[in-house]
Amino acid sequence: MKTDNQFCLFYRITIKVEYTWFVVGIFRNEDHLAFERTDEENNAILDFFVPAAGEQEFLSIIYDLHAKGYVLGYQKGNNPFDIKPQP
Repeated sequence: MKTDNQFCLFYRITIKVEYTWFVVGIFRNEDHLAFERTDEENNAILDFFVPAAGEQEFLSIIYDLHAKGYVLGYQKGNNPFDIKPQP
């Protein structure tokens, strides 16, 4: 899929806090599939930045983690760094 957007796709994932390192470890093991950050105010929320070319693989893993109960919910959103310049 070709896109003019140079920014990654953005997903917000809600997890069971006790599985944070497990979920993060899975994505750190997958080279350049997704990059995560944690929400400083809520440890149950992880933000993922996903290159468009890796979205299907990312979602496949998220679906599996959700089915097994590690991920409680997920939502695609607007990348907070994709700021349009003002004219």
